[in-house]
Amino acid sequence: MSVLESGIFTTELTNDSLIITESMGVKEVSIFNASSTSGTVTGSQKLLGTPSSAINVAEAETFTVNALEASVIKNLSIVSPAGCTLKIVAIV
Repeated sequence: MSVLESGIFTTELTNDSLIITESMGVKEVSIFNASSTSGTVTGSQKLLGTPSSAINVAEAETFTVNALEASVIKNLSIVSPAGCTLKIVAIV
């Protein structure tokens, strides 16, 4: 399926959060930080017993997550604290 056949979701988060779950059907999400305050992205999966931890998305950085083939992103937490603006584009 091409991007043109998929739906596109866009939003800006400021002092807010977005939790992407499996039921949303998101295949890809890109997060761009348009501010000087870092936002975070955290997965929910453990890898060999080690839990996921937050990854900072700093000023002018982009973080992208792609699901493999026909799968979707199951659980991903995106947090934009006070003073942070994250621009989000998701393919569903």
